[in-house]
Amino acid sequence: MFGRVSDNPRKHYQRMKPFIDYLAKRLNDYGIKGGDVFLANNDQQMIKALKEGKVDIVTETFFSSLIYMEKAGTIPILRRWKQGRPDYLSYIFVRRDSKINSLSDLKGKVIAFEDPGSTTGYFLPKIALLKAGVNLVKLNNCRERPPEDKTGYCFAYGEQNIALLVHKKIVEIGTLSDEEYREPDEVPTGILADFKIIHATESIPRNFISVRKELSPELIGAIKEVLFTMHQNTQGRELMRKLEKTVAFDEYESADFVRKMKEYSQWIKDDLETYK
Repeated sequence: MFGRVSDNPRKHYQRMKPFIDYLAKRLNDYGIKGGDVFLANNDQQMIKALKEGKVDIVTETFFSSLIYMEKAGTIPILRRWKQGRPDYLSYIFVRRDSKINSLSDLKGKVIAFEDPGSTTGYFLPKIALLKAGVNLVKLNNCRERPPEDKTGYCFAYGEQNIALLVHKKIVEIGTLSDEEYREPDEVPTGILADFKIIHATESIPRNFISVRKELSPELIGAIKEVLFTMHQNTQGRELMRKLEKTVAFDEYESADFVRKMKEYSQWIKDDLETYK
């Protein structure tokens, strides 16, 4: 069973089912007779499915992969080049006419994150802020004001919402991935001209393929080999393209990945405690 978190199950099922069929067909020697797709509503539901053995392979972002490793014991095996890119990062931005020019100027201000499960819209910029010594406090909504010595944050639940909140001066700061920031569907060109970037986070892997820890080393090796070589034939390349413009799978250094995950997990302990 191949899984991912989805807010559009019909679309993602249609894209993922041929992909998992391709993979399953090439794993017949390992007792795999077929494959299907499990689409979770959120990370919590995916963790439950992984623990129950309902999902064997999952594709998700860096921080969702971190959460699955911490809470369900999954093993990250490959990096997926989603949207043609191996890595991405987050921008923290303000209005161009704002007096905010760095992360040291954020006391008494409000930042709009995307949602509590977003890698580039929450976890990555949040960690950058915490590392810079910014004292964050969660607000009930984006119009609430924080104490003068703290920086408030709220969730906008949508990339375009973040841009509009900053543009309309409802919040002072927003955060988006470098992809989203330059995507007209997310940030209209006329609005983008009114913004300035005050901080760019470090880049992290775009997406990961992780597997359930109970799978045999032989099966895991076979899965990796099929995905490694998928780009070498026309059918494989087409199925990868349909899966969010995937152009490659590569073996991101697992030791580095685990090290990064352990480092980041120390900064988001409170968030991790919300997952069972």
